[in-house]
Amino acid sequence: MPAKNVEQLRQKAAALKKKLAEKGESLAGADARARAKKIRRLQRRRRVMEADAKRKAGGAKKAE
Repeated sequence: MPAKNVEQLRQKAAALKKKLAEKGESLAGADARARAKKIRRLQRRRRVMEADAKRKAGGAKKAE
């Protein structure tokens, strides 16, 4: 099941970074790149969710 909030995405990215750091030397190049790409996607998704939340919060204040 996909992560539902920003904090879960942050935790998942941190766990993947740790795993990549530990096993990075033993991984083949393609596998390491694939894991790094997965981390980048998670981080991008988290940043988009944070920006959307800020935008919604800012829009609600302006409407008042």
